[in-house]
Amino acid sequence: MEMRTARVWGMCGLLVAGLACSRVSPDNSKVVANVGGEKITEKAFTEAVKILLGDEARAKDLLTNPANRDQRNRFLQEFVDQKVLVKYGDKQGLGKDPKAKLLVDAAKANAYGQVLMERAVSTGEPSEEQMKAFYEKVKAQAKAAGQDKDFPAYEAVKAQLPAAVRRDQIKEASQGLIGRAKAAVPATIDPEWRSAEAK
Repeated sequence: MEMRTARVWGMCGLLVAGLACSRVSPDNSKVVANVGGEKITEKAFTEAVKILLGDEARAKDLLTNPANRDQRNRFLQEFVDQKVLVKYGDKQGLGKDPKAKLLVDAAKANAYGQVLMERAVSTGEPSEEQMKAFYEKVKAQAKAAGQDKDFPAYEAVKAQLPAAVRRDQIKEASQGLIGRAKAAVPATIDPEWRSAEAK
């Protein structure tokens, strides 16, 4: 539960930053919250939920199903609390604080990495072809390691393959992400500095 709450807080933080920076056409929908004079409208909150859940049907269910009212209200409260912390931090001068800037940059890099990985991994269930290719790859690895004697048949493990293929896709996307980023954004570290003793 703590991990889930932390993840929602993190995602809300990204939305707070994103919505604050975006230029949006006038929104005359109902104001559902007010944070230090900044109005959060029903339309803006609905859009935030759709973005975070990545599924319009799930978002609609969360927002309109009476059974989900408590969850929706907690989500809105966390969204508001994020905005409160940002505004309070700004009033405390954290926009100019070196540590806060480093933490914001780190959070931004993590957020970008997550979104880039999600874009790199196909959505939905893997196809039969993808599952068979993954199965054959794992089988070949087992054979190369001399561990294929009792390797299960494809049909015996087919039910577990969608999740396994998804994990494999995420692993490959993760391994390739920094390489693709560095190809697009060249970066170097001074080798003399790397090998120099600390002063």
